[in-house]
Amino acid sequence: MARHSSTGCDDGDTGGSGGGRRGIGRRSFVRAAATTAVGVGAIGAASGTAAAGPLKDGKGERAEAPNDFPRVSTRDHFDDDANLINGESTWSYDVEGSWPGSWGEDTLTLLVHGWLSSDEDDQDIDGGYELKLGLEKYGYSGDTAVFTWDSDKGDSWDYGWHDAKEIAERNGRKLANFSQWYSRKYGVNVRWVAHSLGARVALFGMKSLHEDYGHYKLLDSVSLVGGAVEEDDVSTDAGWWDSEYGQHIEYATQELNNFHASDDEVLEWIYETREWDEAAGLSGGDSPLPYNYTDYDVTDVVPTHYDYLVRDYGCISEVVRRW
Repeated sequence: MARHSSTGCDDGDTGGSGGGRRGIGRRSFVRAAATTAVGVGAIGAASGTAAAGPLKDGKGERAEAPNDFPRVSTRDHFDDDANLINGESTWSYDVEGSWPGSWGEDTLTLLVHGWLSSDEDDQDIDGGYELKLGLEKYGYSGDTAVFTWDSDKGDSWDYGWHDAKEIAERNGRKLANFSQWYSRKYGVNVRWVAHSLGARVALFGMKSLHEDYGHYKLLDSVSLVGGAVEEDDVSTDAGWWDSEYGQHIEYATQELNNFHASDDEVLEWIYETREWDEAAGLSGGDSPLPYNYTDYDVTDVVPTHYDYLVRDYGCISEVVRRW
């Protein structure tokens, strides 16, 4: 729809022009055994794909999105070494698809998907569309779009996980740039719903809103679901060894709700083998926590890592209820 690229941090329009880049095909997804890479955060995964080892398939079919589902895209901005390519900048993003009515008429909720979610197979927009239908089912009447990023890039020794983490971090500024532009231009609320490794994009997005823009409480809410970030990443004082983003959470958003499940096998078997630490999406955050942060245990309502944001099986109703 349009292309935007800011030359730095400012309070106005990011400007630019252009159009969408690609047609998107039918979704598909292959999950490997616990000893190899797994699609942490591939919402919309095909339910019939077998998973080896202890990992369970997601339940039921997901919605199939129209090809013009609205998205903010940074696809093909990075190579497999997490370097910017194709003339992209720290702040650039594309706006694609068909946005409902006029921009900025209502609250915008952005889904930030997780690791290995493919745009070529529609996993990104299918996840966004499934979330949209679920939000509407439980009373939300605003707009929904997806923030789609190069989550399937990376060739580091750990099946690309390290590179994907860096790409996620660098997408934080792009997510922040779009969100501050949209909210301030149209005067509407913006919410983020971040699944799995998308939670890392969200943390760095809040860091950018705080440090780069200084936009206090710009976001109405941030919801982390099955977040693939360390439990002390959300702390205000993680100690000298670990990173902490609690101060950015307190500054950038009205509230952060973390939905976690203690039997999330992907976070237990895959995330912990790469990070040597528990994920906030498995056990909740590590104290001291931000004053505007709340943990919600959804173990009883979320069957698998792939079902957090599925209408009939996940915790979308809880996400909406806490807004």
